[in-house]
Amino acid sequence: MSLRTPRFPLCFTARVVRGVGRGRTIGSPTLNLDPEEIPRTLKNGIYVCRIRWSRLTFAAAMHCGPRPVFADTFACEVHVIDHPVRRAPTRVTVEVVRRLRNIRNFRSVAQLQKQIARDIEMVRKILKKG
Repeated sequence: MSLRTPRFPLCFTARVVRGVGRGRTIGSPTLNLDPEEIPRTLKNGIYVCRIRWSRLTFAAAMHCGPRPVFADTFACEVHVIDHPVRRAPTRVTVEVVRRLRNIRNFRSVAQLQKQIARDIEMVRKILKKG
């Protein structure tokens, strides 16, 4: 089976699953999505998104793929920008606007945190334009 390159925007709905809480500990809390519900056409990478639940829509950055800094396996996790999530929803709809960059390994968590901050700033700029 060959994988097609996804066309953007790409929209999918997925169940929110429990993560280990690592995003919260490094200052970028995420909603972890059920890997079984992620479109197979979505390549590993960092994405510009909008996320919806309860009739509300928020800007978001999404990581989809392995987590090399932590020597961890595949995850699809979404950081909701400028909106603290007090209680995780059970399901969300993700509109993937565009791919931002490849997943990279960083020498330290501090370097990863700096890149996440840059990614979030890029997401804000891209969504503000569009």
